[in-house]
Amino acid sequence: MGRRPGRRMSLGSVVMLLLTALVVIGCVCFLSLIVGDELYARTGDFLRTLTEEGLFDAPAAAPTPAPTATAGVVWIEDTPAMTVQPTQTPAPMPATITIAAAGAVYAPKTVRESALTGTRYDFTPVFTGLGDTLSGADLAIATLETTTAGQDMGFGNYNTTPEILDALRGCGVDLLSLATERVLDKGYEGLELTLRSLTASGLAYAGVSADAEGGGAMMMRIGGVQVAVLAYTYGLSDEGSAKTDGDKRAAVALMDTQRMIGDIRQARADGANVVIVLPHWGTKNISETPVNVKRLAVQLAEAGADVILGTHPNVPQGTERLTVTRADGLTHEAVVCYSLGSLLTDSRMAENTAGMVAHVSVTYDPVTRRTTLGEMYCTPVYIARQRENDETVYRVVDAESAAALSTLTQSEQQAAREAVEIIRSATQADEQEGQG
Repeated sequence: MGRRPGRRMSLGSVVMLLLTALVVIGCVCFLSLIVGDELYARTGDFLRTLTEEGLFDAPAAAPTPAPTATAGVVWIEDTPAMTVQPTQTPAPMPATITIAAAGAVYAPKTVRESALTGTRYDFTPVFTGLGDTLSGADLAIATLETTTAGQDMGFGNYNTTPEILDALRGCGVDLLSLATERVLDKGYEGLELTLRSLTASGLAYAGVSADAEGGGAMMMRIGGVQVAVLAYTYGLSDEGSAKTDGDKRAAVALMDTQRMIGDIRQARADGANVVIVLPHWGTKNISETPVNVKRLAVQLAEAGADVILGTHPNVPQGTERLTVTRADGLTHEAVVCYSLGSLLTDSRMAENTAGMVAHVSVTYDPVTRRTTLGEMYCTPVYIARQRENDETVYRVVDAESAAALSTLTQSEQQAAREAVEIIRSATQADEQEGQG
């Protein structure tokens, strides 16, 4: 029997078969995404059958290229994803500032002429004996109980030459309270000239305004702490009232309990972390603090004052630490010095020549928004007057500094020691009363 010849497929049939195979492959791949690996394996078997029958030539697998070595590149395989930890912002830290406050500066004719050298005034030697008593603080304060309108406005007991401001700045003073009964003795023109000389000397001021509403808080940023300084006077002198028609322009912050309370609260609302109040109150040459002054101090502390530093009596009075409850319902502390006495005067009364510089540290915590006060302590100051080179000179000295005292005559050194006793007696009296 002869051999049966094999069947040969036409070219068109082969093409159709290949097209059919490709369609099937596409469908199978699509279905493999849905059905899974089993169908994919069967598809592989089908393709192998086609290949064995010579109906489909599978393409050769392309070789996997080796990674190209690149300088400076390190190949890392199968590295797990790194977790980036968020950076935590550190909590703001408490900030501490130091405050030093001296008494009233009064420069009548005898004091002014003692600073005259030839045709110029130089008050710098007057304050050299203070050392760093004031300059060592972050904020040093004093009260200017005179205008500095200069000779053109007519010198007098309560108007002097502006060179005194340069000396105050030089010994460390940063801010002057102008809220005294004498600030308008030369009228509004004298006030404006005084403000210009303060600005020229680089000194801040509180208690007055050149226009419209007087007073306004002096806001200062010190060591990261927002500080508000408010100053007030009990009233105006007869000269000041006469020249300004009773201060109709309200250029000076006059003492009014409700107004002061409102100003303190507003300063807090405006962002003040620490509030300092400088009241010009009390009675001249009276060492005992009046009851109404102490009552007002408590009201100011309750309103939000942290530090209260009084002047006007021109003699030292005591210090006290007050504990009050404020509008937030929390207990707060405030420190008060009822009278700092004088920083410069021509008076020779022992109580007038004994002044003091009050020191206190204030810490503000931005997290709790609370203020903590350090202990208030006082540096006794003595205002000496003596003859040098046949001239009368004034010297304000730290009464406990041996170096400063060595520049004084024996009699003035003894007077300085007496000033220390006056200061210690005044401050201890109120401390014992507060403890009782």
